[in-house]
This record gives sequence, C-alpha cells and structure tokens, in this order.
Amino acid sequence: MLTEFKNSIPLSPQGFGLSLNHYVSGRIAAAVAGHGGLTSVGYHGRQPHKKSLFFRASEVSGFGKLARMQVLIDDDAYYLEFERTEHYPFGYRSECRLNSVHLQHDLVLDQNTLFQRVKVLSNPKDSSVRARLLLHGHLLVDAEGRDVGDITNDHFGHFHLKVTDSDGQQLVLNEISIGASMPVQSDSRHGRFKNYMETTEASEEMIFYLAFNQEPEACECALRMNRQIHSYEQSMYDGLRFDTGNPALDSALGNCVPTVCSLTLTDRPGAIKASQSYWIWGWDSMVHAEAYLWSGHENIVREMLDFYRETADSEKGVAHALNSNFNLHYAMAPSAQCLYVVMLHNYYAATGDEATLAHHLPFAKSIVELAGQARSKHNTLSTGLGFYPDFPQLLEQTENDISLINNSLYLQALCAMQALCGGQYQSESEAVRSDLERVLWDDELGYWIDSVAEVDLKPRCYYPLYGQLYVSPFGAEPRADDCLRISQFMRTHYRFERGLYMYPPSMRGFMADGNQLGAYYPSIDRYYWNIMNRSGESAAIDEFEQIVTSFWAEHTYPEGLTHETANVDPATDNPGGKQAFAAKSWLCDAIELNLGLRVYVDGFSLKPLSDSRPFRLYNLTLRGKRIDFERIPSAAEAKLVLNGQAVESHFITWDQLNEGDNRIRIYVKIELATS
Repeated sequence: MLTEFKNSIPLSPQGFGLSLNHYVSGRIAAAVAGHGGLTSVGYHGRQPHKKSLFFRASEVSGFGKLARMQVLIDDDAYYLEFERTEHYPFGYRSECRLNSVHLQHDLVLDQNTLFQRVKVLSNPKDSSVRARLLLHGHLLVDAEGRDVGDITNDHFGHFHLKVTDSDGQQLVLNEISIGASMPVQSDSRHGRFKNYMETTEASEEMIFYLAFNQEPEACECALRMNRQIHSYEQSMYDGLRFDTGNPALDSALGNCVPTVCSLTLTDRPGAIKASQSYWIWGWDSMVHAEAYLWSGHENIVREMLDFYRETADSEKGVAHALNSNFNLHYAMAPSAQCLYVVMLHNYYAATGDEATLAHHLPFAKSIVELAGQARSKHNTLSTGLGFYPDFPQLLEQTENDISLINNSLYLQALCAMQALCGGQYQSESEAVRSDLERVLWDDELGYWIDSVAEVDLKPRCYYPLYGQLYVSPFGAEPRADDCLRISQFMRTHYRFERGLYMYPPSMRGFMADGNQLGAYYPSIDRYYWNIMNRSGESAAIDEFEQIVTSFWAEHTYPEGLTHETANVDPATDNPGGKQAFAAKSWLCDAIELNLGLRVYVDGFSLKPLSDSRPFRLYNLTLRGKRIDFERIPSAAEAKLVLNGQAVESHFITWDQLNEGDNRIRIYVKIELATS
C-alpha cells in the first residue's frame, strides 16, 4: 500500500509497495508484481486488439523471468531491490544498495518500447558493475491463429522474435527486439528455455529494452527515458494541482491527467486507449473530456473531435468500438452518439475556438438530427437500446426502448446546440426535457427509472445510478426542483464504503449479470456528486475522499469494483489498473462536488459546498487563462473575491478574467462549534 507522496508522486519508502501495478504508454503496457518482476507485457499493434498480450509470468512466483534485470557487482549476481520507489503512470524509479554500491534503477514505457535502466549513484570501492537480462522462452503467450517464431540472435547479441497473428482475413506481423544501449553478449540454455543477455563492460549506466516493430537507437534510450520522467514531473508541478489537506487524495487527483495522457497514441492523434488492457472505445474516450480541457490539454480534445469525425461511418455514425485498423466495429444508438455533440460544446466553452467549432458544427448537427429521426411515436424522446450497461437486455430492454441514459445525452446535446446556435433548438430541448421528466420519472420514489417500452410506454422499474449521465453543465437540470428528493434516494440506496452501487441492492436489477450491475463504476458517478453539491450534502466530501484514497493506496483508477457483501471487499478487482474514464470522472467529481463549477459558452458559475476545511485548486485553465481557486470557511458572510475584488454574482464572464493568472477566493459561511 502507498502511504507517502513526494510532490504528489506516490512513494514507497521500503520495497515495491504494491502487490501488482500496471503501467502504460500509448500502445505498450506492462505489469510488475510485488516481487519486482514483470508479469505481463502487451502491445496494441495492427493485430486484433484482443490479442494484445505477448508475454505473461506469475504474479506470485518469481520463477519465470520476463526480461528480469539483475546487476553483476564484481561478477556476483544480485536481484535489484527496492527503496524509495516512485510510481509513475508509465513506470517506476527506485534505489538500492548492494555490496556498498548505491544504485538507481528505472522501468519506463514509451509508446512501443519498455526500457529498464540501472545507474550507479556511488561506488566507494570502485567495484566492477555490469548488468544482465533474463528471459524464459515459455512466457510467450499463445493465441488462436498466432504463430510464434524462434528467438534469434543478431551479431550485436540482441534477441529478435517474429509473431504473426490472423485477423480473419490477413496475417499481421509484429517484430519484437530485445537489446541494450551498450555492448552485450547473449546465449540460450536448453534450447530457448532460458535466454541471457549480459553487458560485456563495466559501466555507470546500463539500459536494456524490449521494443515492438521499431528498435531504438542506442543513443536515444536514455533520452527517451529521461524525457518521459521529466515531462511527468513537470506536469505534476505546472499542471492541475489540488490541496485538500489529504496528501493521498491530492496525489490521486493530481495524477489523473498525466495518467490519461499516457494512454494517447502519438502515431494517431485523437486515438486514446481505454486502459492499459483495452483498445479504443468511443464513450470511454469522449466522456468527461473536461478533465483534458480544464487542465490545459485542449489539443487532445480537438484531436478527438477530428478523430471521431474521421472514423465515423456514413450510415451508422460515431464509433463506439473500433478495430485495430481504426475502422468501425460497431456504433451506439443515435441518441448515445450525442456525447460527441456535448464534447464539442464543452470544448468551445472552455477554449472559445471559433475555427474548430465552425469545422465540426455541421457534423454535430447531423448527429442531433439522426437522434431526432429515431423519435418515439408517443413523445419527443429518442428510441434505441441503452448504450450502458453491457447487458441492458437484463433490464428488459429489447432494442425498441426509450432509455434514460440515451435521452440524458440527447437532452444535453440539444441544450448544447441551443447554447452554440441560438434559439432554433430551444423548443425541441424544452419538449424533450418535459417528456423525459414525465416518462422516465417515478414520482412515488422520487427517482429516475431505467427505461420504458416504446410499444406501450410500460415502465421498467429499475433504478440506475448512471441513468442521468452527467457530462455537461446541463446534466443535472432535469427535475432540478426535486434535487432534495433525488439526493435522499441516492444517499439511502447507493452508498457503500468503497463506492456507489450501480443499482440498489434491495431492488430489482442488482447483480442481475453477476458482475457489473452490482458494481461501483467511477465513470458513472458524476451525477451523484453533483446532486450532493446542489443539495448541500457536505458529508459527501468525506465519502468521496474515502472512496478515492482506498483505491489510490494501490495506485489504481478502477474500471469497477463488484461488491455484494456487508463488509469491505478483501481485494480490488484489478489492482494497479489505469482506467481512463475513472481518472477523468474523479477529477471532475472533485471540482464539481467542492466548487460546483459549471462552464458555459459565456462564462462559468460556482456553487461551493460549505465545509469547515479549505479546498484549493491550482492551474485550472479556461480560455487560455489560468485560475487558482480557494474555498475558505468563514463565520462571517459568504462572498466571492476575484483577483482581490469582491463580486456580487457567482457567475463569472470571460471578460472579468485577467489575461494572465487569476485567483478566486470563495468564502463559505459555516457555523462555529460552541462549547
């Protein structure tokens, strides 16, 4: 478990600090176990994305050596040990002292290459220091239709391997190279059962690599490793930073953006993997894109707008799932594709980029029109199978449905288009909102239902946490006058110690699939935290902190946590996982729960949640201007101070901000405890 943080970088003083951790950079991913050895290496190339795993070793046993590095001090071999281990999204840095030699060792991923380095920090006895790498041949992963060639050696002593996969139509080749930045010799034992690569000369710095399809030049290895680490450290200083009073929470939130940025593909702008294990999914990428926008990475969202327009199918629309060649695998219902429209609105609101808006607005209009063409025969709502969860059929959906989550996106897209284009969308958005509030609302319970049948409007009385998918400043507007009722229902039925249930355990639908429907998914909890802000539930601040820090102790942004017991889960579902939509959601959650931030085309509004503890946020970026926020508890009046001047409104227009840095101090009135 991680309990210490250096400038919000997770740090383990002794040992690796984690039972398992996943690292990722672009197409390559790797996992390391607590024993210090690699347990998997994967690569998303042109082969089918389900065949991304190439090497696998045990998470418990240290027998299998998967590119395991050892150091040779005066020809005695040592495993590298771990002290003061820093964990990054793409690798780690650690130290150890072996036979009086002080060493630093790193593992760094960079797009297609896994680098490992050992560096001498001090050597008082002037010992000879070399390094070697070990690889068991049987750790290569077999897959249906895969042909694994022989491991060969070149005249430099480097290993090479060709792996061919079938995508059902043609063969796809991936070439794997294992080499070093300095002269090595290599040999194999018992055929290719165990393979050794060893440096031939003592050195102060030695680097091994495992690369897919493009072998790095020896001179660039250290440069690429240093660039990755420096860029990360710089982002932790210059990027979006939090001061909540809890270093673990500050670290979890501060690492959100660097982590999701590590999932981008540099060779295909706008393409972002869903996690270290998953390929590109439309909604995983587009949802909660404000995490990029508010942290100064608007270029990533601009590239996503291009990417999902370019990869859209002329008939089916925006991709939900893509093949490894970026062709559409399948699309969502038209109303669910409105997530693209919302992302365009959020991009323009945060940047004011007129050119990008003008370029993509016709496409956004076509998506809204497509959703409108799927209109119910009974009302103005859009029909289609709910795009979430994975198995909506278990909630009685039949592909002829009026889904809450789909129409939540449809309504937010109409509101977005009204904000971007003016009144031409006003009557449609008002009608859809009215029908949504009437058709998909259970007035007896004071909460939303999952869907109704398009045939006869028969309600399916399931009550999802995710139904109102909050992805814009309009996300909590439906039934806003019932906010307190909604808050009470949610607090009664969804909370548990490590998360929020997707369905109430006491009601229909819970654990219907034995997995997801009884799980906590951070990606769909944003509506909950916004409702807590609007209803003034300050206790939610502690609950959010408890949830996030419990996962961050394992360096985890989870896809989900399946939970069905009264006591705490004995283990995280996938410790060390890096799920993009969880990181993005938590970042937005923290800002919206504490500050009530909503960003519109003409400015932004704030609704701070009163609490006795301060909350500070640094380097948030809007319209190219940096803003620092501070919530300050006060026994006197509540007020908002912008750049030293008190302002009457909690809505800030863009022309009120300085061109450079800005500071907003929000005083919230609290009752002082009396003896």
